[in-house]
Amino acid sequence: DNEGSAASAAAAAVRPAAAAAAGPSAPAPVRPAGGGGGGPPTVLGRCGNCGETFPIVAPPGAGPGARIGATCPACGRPTEICLTGPAPTPAARPPRLSGQRRALLVGVNYNGTKAQLRGCVNDVRNIQHLLIETFGWPAACIRALTDEDPDPRRQPTRHNIEAHLRWLANGEHGASPGDVLFLHFSGHGSQKEDPQHLEEDGMNETILPVDFQSAGMITDDEITELLVRPLPEYAKLTAIMDCCHSGTGMDLPYGHTSRGWRMETNPWFHVSDVQLFSGCEDHGTSADVSSRYGKNGGAMTTAFCDVLRSNPSPPSYTQLIVELNKTMKARGFGQRPQLTSSQQFNFDRPFLLTDVVPNGNPTIGRVVNQRFPANPRPFASGDPLGGLLQELGMSPVAAAIAAGVGEAAAVAAGV
Repeated sequence: DNEGSAASAAAAAVRPAAAAAAGPSAPAPVRPAGGGGGGPPTVLGRCGNCGETFPIVAPPGAGPGARIGATCPACGRPTEICLTGPAPTPAARPPRLSGQRRALLVGVNYNGTKAQLRGCVNDVRNIQHLLIETFGWPAACIRALTDEDPDPRRQPTRHNIEAHLRWLANGEHGASPGDVLFLHFSGHGSQKEDPQHLEEDGMNETILPVDFQSAGMITDDEITELLVRPLPEYAKLTAIMDCCHSGTGMDLPYGHTSRGWRMETNPWFHVSDVQLFSGCEDHGTSADVSSRYGKNGGAMTTAFCDVLRSNPSPPSYTQLIVELNKTMKARGFGQRPQLTSSQQFNFDRPFLLTDVVPNGNPTIGRVVNQRFPANPRPFASGDPLGGLLQELGMSPVAAAIAAGVGEAAAVAAGV
């Protein structure tokens, strides 16, 4: 298949590091994976330069966590390869879909605040129509939380969002292989210092519930614990986060690039199939826009719905990303949608909500390779959310300036 061929090609390109680097303490040469059983184990290696992963044959005595010299087949540079774990074995045939579908759509306009938005509730309606009319989902399996709903049980408070994330993960009787899930959030996003310093910018990404001024923000770590970790293998979750700082909003281990998948420095591996389309990179901002129909809506959500409605057959992931970027660029937006995933897969596969990728990760849980200092990104000049968070003592930028760290502190110091 395409995925196996790509992995074999990458593995075959591995060669020993340059002879000039050799010496009495130089690591054993690296041999490409493939070539029959009975030999040394095949493991996954991660390039220290570009972050790409590929299967290789481990030198004698080298196992997960070992570091060996090699030339990366992706970037072509000599590097130190970290062995992350045993290479995945071919997965068994996935079970049939369970028939259980659940969707949670959250839209927050923050009415009456200094940081009020206009299009987030419209985004929920847009996605709801997409699921029902384009993908054929029953309306009964979709729950929506918006701050225009008079029912307090359907307000997007922190309590209600967390309760509904548990419902999305577990349903009424627990999650099952073959469950198909969908999450959409449209509202404000921000950052908060990562106390473990595992994020590459030292910051957790956050979403803001309607009562964030009293209840606080919800971090990506909390979303992962509530929603991603409980899911079993062969459960499928597709998520959209149309908010600022949302690039790694679920801490998924793999990020889509033009050269293939890039693995996070401190990857958090899961058995389930989770894919997140986010409105922008971690340091970027999402836009609130007017669509062709005169209704306000998030730039990412509007483009996502328009692209999928305009394709009579499912686009490939490559086509979907290209069309999203083309559509948003044509409408004057500089933000670049991001795709992160819990599993690696071939980008040529069609985008289907029900197409489940089996687990192929080398291990489960967080792999820690490096710690990072906090480096929050300053809010754009005049951004009302930045001012409001500063008034509330919740600004990551103000905290960084007080601590004298990161880009925000440098800007404040005039560096």
